Amino acid sequence: MKIEQAKQLTDQALDQLIQALEAGKSDPLKTYLATMSRFYKYSWGNLLLIAFQMPSATRVAGFHTWKSLRRFVKRGEKGIMILAPIVVNRKSAESAAEQFPEKETALVGFRPVYVWDESQTDGTPLPEFSAVTGDPFGFDLNLVSSRR
Repeated sequence: MKIEQAKQLTDQALDQLIQALEAGKSDPLKTYLATMSRFYKYSWGNLLLIAFQMPSATRVAGFHTWKSLRRFVKRGEKGIMILAPIVVNRKSAESAAEQFPEKETALVGFRPVYVWDESQTDGTPLPEFSAVTGDPFGFDLNLVSSRR
């Protein structure tokens, strides 16, 4: 998918969200906010792309990341297109004369990449978050006695 198609998909998702809100419907906004809560490290545009393409997404990763987690993308699954930054290393003019020049990074653009949701993969189960279990009643006495 070319960058123009990615922009078109983003514009389409944003237009749908705006139209739904203007019509008084809050379901698309709720979907977007739910996606935002699950993928808080992603940019606003990528959140919009994920919410538009797969509202039910829970955990997304690239092909090689799933492979490193001993999971594989199921045959025939369509990826979720997001935009990844293209960053290049440049030597600064001031540090070019130095013995150990510093490298500066510069953002030169974006490229479309694909990620897949956990539901689109098979393989080793992912580790679950630990949960607190047991009755805390017996421990409150320890807290009181430790304050003295």
